[in-house]
Amino acid sequence: MAAETDVHEIPTRREMIQGGSTILGGGLLAGCTSDGGDPTPADAADTATNSPTDTPTSYEVAIEPAGRHTFEEVPETYASIPGAWMDIAMGFGIQPKAVAAFDRLPLKYYDALPGVDFDADAVRTLGKSAESKYDKEVFYDVDADVHLMDSRMLKKYSGWDDEDLEEIESNVGPILGSLIRFPFGGRDPYYTLYEAFEKAAQIFQRQAQYEAWVTLKESFYADIESRVPVSGGDAPTVAAFNFGFDPESGKFFAANIDAPRNDTRSFRMLGVNNAFQGEEYVPFKPVGIEKLLDVDPDYIGMIGYLSYIDDSQLQKVVETAQDHDVLSQLRAVENGNFVRTGGQYMGPIIDLFSTEALAKQLYPDEYGEWPGSIHDVPEEEQLFDRQRVADIINGNV
Repeated sequence: MAAETDVHEIPTRREMIQGGSTILGGGLLAGCTSDGGDPTPADAADTATNSPTDTPTSYEVAIEPAGRHTFEEVPETYASIPGAWMDIAMGFGIQPKAVAAFDRLPLKYYDALPGVDFDADAVRTLGKSAESKYDKEVFYDVDADVHLMDSRMLKKYSGWDDEDLEEIESNVGPILGSLIRFPFGGRDPYYTLYEAFEKAAQIFQRQAQYEAWVTLKESFYADIESRVPVSGGDAPTVAAFNFGFDPESGKFFAANIDAPRNDTRSFRMLGVNNAFQGEEYVPFKPVGIEKLLDVDPDYIGMIGYLSYIDDSQLQKVVETAQDHDVLSQLRAVENGNFVRTGGQYMGPIIDLFSTEALAKQLYPDEYGEWPGSIHDVPEEEQLFDRQRVADIINGNV
């Protein structure tokens, strides 16, 4: 691990995990698992845990860039900041005790699953107000058992230094998480989505649920990939963008969908060609209209806009682009080929909806028409079993 990405060393022990909050969906589940890329003494403890009630007296979890932490009890509560970790924990039916803010949390995905609840009234925000930076007093007051967040991102958003982080870890709970949205500082992320998911399974001792998720997603992925109607040079070209697509700005923030980043995984799953292939990787690369005219993509991809806008708002973007003197020359604009995906909050739940939505937007003849909303997909045209997902989330594996 490069020196500039090191933040601090996680203490090897925490005195005792305090508090408790609602864990959706039954008792603690545990099973056999290992993290092949990072074996630790915890793996041996995990493999000895074969029933919902027999949890190890202590176990260790290692997550880069934070380090290792030894849990004396299974954590019941967590706090998170923007990223995939809340959706990862929701994959086990565990909602957060606190989040950074609510303004963009895509809770509609949980509403689309039968019997999966998210009690927003029970969740705190980590700033004293929506406009303020994170406040240590709030972290103390929330008193989460574990903080599922990348310590580097926490420092960036809060303005804290290493001593502040160490204070929270010593007095409240460990900070264990890793940015998987895109390479931090130009470096590869430490984990793929399911590698991070497995780390969370170790933290919460939910290995049986994790294995059920793996079985479900492998079947889903195999079905999607086997039905993609075109590949290679015949596949459509997509120019994907962060922060939407604002025709009036004249500047757009391109996303290299071939880079090892979680927020573009839906595009890779559908095998599209990257309009910015071969370009130097920049997380939010500004490109102008001339560059867009040069690549002239088949589709314009809006990362995160499946979560943030509805179909009527999308149509306004399309119409504005079609009325633009220059952008109207693009094939994607002329044909109204704008597609939306899940984005930065994409954990295992949102990943399913995002992949299904993109498949239908790109290839309606194969996967069925996209109705404009995840809630409006007819049951007979759904590409994954909502009830099975809900059962796993609620512990019925």
